[in-house]
Amino acid sequence: MRKLCFLLALALLVPLLGASFYDMSLSVTVKINTNGSAHVTENVLLALDPSSEDLYNRSIYSRELTIMDWQQITQSQYLRQHIISSIAARNLRVTPEDIQPYTYGSRSGADVKLDYDVDNIVMINQTGPRTLQYLFNSSSLSFQPSPSGQVLPRNNNLTIIIPPDSLVTSISPDPTEPAIQRDYAGQVRGVSSFIWRGTVPLMEFHFAFTREQSMDVEVMNFFENLEGMAIGILLSAPGIVLTLLIIVAVAFLALSKR
Repeated sequence: MRKLCFLLALALLVPLLGASFYDMSLSVTVKINTNGSAHVTENVLLALDPSSEDLYNRSIYSRELTIMDWQQITQSQYLRQHIISSIAARNLRVTPEDIQPYTYGSRSGADVKLDYDVDNIVMINQTGPRTLQYLFNSSSLSFQPSPSGQVLPRNNNLTIIIPPDSLVTSISPDPTEPAIQRDYAGQVRGVSSFIWRGTVPLMEFHFAFTREQSMDVEVMNFFENLEGMAIGILLSAPGIVLTLLIIVAVAFLALSKR
């Protein structure tokens, strides 16, 4: 009820205040976890006219506002998810920061942060006993469409962070930072953070890396597979017959000793 009252008041205030917000920049950081999920942080930098500051300050203290509410308040084109999965995002949170006066001449600046967790944006395949291959799903990127395909626009940054023990096997286009060096096999070693700064075409975006699991994981997987095979054999028709024969043999030996 309190949120409804706030939004009704907001609908009346916006025309009266003549509030204006301007998208200045967007930074999207995707931190990939070892299980293929990712934590995404998006920072939207806005410029505000003096007439918008009161509206922003009123809104910042209402902790019930959603991302859609903030879109309505600011009319920002950047305030939305730019990493999309077939599964709904988890732990979605909007955090507006305090106004920084006169950041852009007569206009102030404000940063609105969006945090969420996503699954199914990285495909994982086991290519060896301890080797896992990670392939980033480029269709999860949701930036600016163009006639030739998707584009990371000007004043937009995309950062991908991978586990520190990873080996990048494929990356295209090359990141803006760092200036990567490929080895004889075209692989990138010793780098875990990659930044693309707009304008960058994304229609052929490709990013893949591998990780070596520890020997402990391999040993654990071996025994888990062995256990699974044993259970599978015991539950099969020959396994059931063999189990019954063993039970009969043990019972016969026990009775023969009496």
